[in-house]
Amino acid sequence: MRIRKISSREAWRLMGFTDEDYNKASKVCCETSLYHQAGNSIVVNVMYHLLKSIFA
Repeated sequence: MRIRKISSREAWRLMGFTDEDYNKASKVCCETSLYHQAGNSIVVNVMYHLLKSIFA
């Protein structure tokens, strides 16, 4: 079985960014930087619900 590496666009989608955000960033960044940016981000909806459950 072969495992496929996700594309940088898919990584951005998993982190909650839109394709429009990705297209803007891809015009000024290389592919490696796009992967790093997705990896260094946090999903805002997940953080919101975690903090909501902690402080509610």
